[in-house]
Order: sequence, then structure tokens, then C-alpha cells
Amino acid sequence: MLVRKVLFLALLFSLAANHAFGQAGSAELTGVVSDAAGAVLAGAKVTATDTQTGLARETTASDSGVYVFTSLRPSVYTLAAEAVGFQKLVRTGVTLPTGERTRVDLSMVVGSVQESVTVAGDASLLQTESGSITQSIDHEKIVELPLNGRTFIQLATLSPGVALPPGTLLPRINGGRPRTNEYLFDGISALQPEPGQVVFFPIVDSIQEFNIQTNAVAAEFGRFNGGVVNLSTRSGSNQFHTTACVNPARVSVIVWIKMSLR
Repeated sequence: MLVRKVLFLALLFSLAANHAFGQAGSAELTGVVSDAAGAVLAGAKVTATDTQTGLARETTASDSGVYVFTSLRPSVYTLAAEAVGFQKLVRTGVTLPTGERTRVDLSMVVGSVQESVTVAGDASLLQTESGSITQSIDHEKIVELPLNGRTFIQLATLSPGVALPPGTLLPRINGGRPRTNEYLFDGISALQPEPGQVVFFPIVDSIQEFNIQTNAVAAEFGRFNGGVVNLSTRSGSNQFHTTACVNPARVSVIVWIKMSLR
């Protein structure tokens, strides 16, 4: 009975967090489905498949040809578009960063539905769906760059306008006070009410990536007047991943294993 109550409360908290913070800890994908002449294809079916887990989401293009996916796991996706009288279009290698809305337009060719066209290539680097200024720090940089104390927040200085004065733990974004910033871990605020300190920092190996938003932050990230540190943890894939850390002083080995179930 106790386990059921805990799971129920956890589910409610998760739903509330997702509703409150929108893109926090997740990603969004949108675009227009059209033919070779640029005419929109209303009703086209678009499928987004996470290449790491195999999980797929489907949606239908609106009357204006626009498709939208929300609350996607930050990952690399394969997009497939299908419409009557057109060849199936497959777009591979689309990377969706944490906290960003990415646009990928899909242009289909007239032909049989049994035929398909495959296009390999990431989304455009030009951010057209939001006016905010953001910088994403990926997992490779987080685990490979040297960190004093293995605290990921030091890497926030890789973003323009962010400084970490000597002897301080939290960064200044565009000259603002450190306590005016928001910190979201998987969509959940990690700030203490007072004095504006971060409750904890995730271990480096468990972080997938994090995003720094410095200017023109969307209204969904409200209740503060600074920047946003938007972090997502590694949610795993269909394969086992391990990280071993050896402490020579204690001759101990710590192994981190995480996988997702389909």
C-alpha cells in the first residue's frame, strides 16, 4: 500500500512539473510538410523515432501543413513523413537539444507510397523558433573537459555572457546576481527558497547535457529575473552503459549502470 502511494505521488509530481515548465528537461520539434512546389500537405502523418531507445511518436500535419511534437526526450531522432500519392520521406540524424524548439521542414516527392526517399542531415543551426539566446553543453564536453571538484556548473562559462568569479560556486549571467538564476534538473526546480542556492548538483556521469538561456527567456520559465540553467540527466538506451571510477586512496570501484526499458 505504501509503495502504491509513493508511486502515485511521484506520478502526480511528474505531471505537475511537466505542465508547469513546458520545455524544461525536454525538447520540441516542429516544421512544415510540403510538396516539391512548396504547397502544404495537410493530414500528412509524421513519425519521430528516438534512435537510442526505438520509441516512436506520431502526429498529423494541420491544415496549414504544420506538425508539432512536444515533451520529447533530448536525443537523436529519425523523422518519417507519409502522405497519399507521395513517396515516403525519411530524415535521419536530427538532434534535439535540451530546452530548445527545433524546426525541420519536410519536402515530399510525388510517387508511390511503397517508394521512399532518405535524407541524412541534422537540423539547421539557425534558431528560428525562439528569440531566446541559448547555448547547449553536450555530454562529451561535460565528461571530457577538466573540472575542479567535478561540478558541471563550471562549464556554464562556455556560454557568452556567463562568468564564474574566483571563489564563487554559482555563475553570473549577463552581470546579474547569482541568486536571480533558475536551475531546472529534468524539469524540476533545484533552488532553495532562501538564500537562492542550488540544493544539489548531479554527478557528472549522470548528465546528458545542459542548456544555458541568457536572454529573452520564454514566459514558461517564469518566477525569476536572471538566466536559466536547464539540465537533463541520462535516461539510458536499449543497451547497458557503464562508468567506472577508481579511487586509489580507498581502492574502491564505483560502477554506474542505467538502462531504459521499452
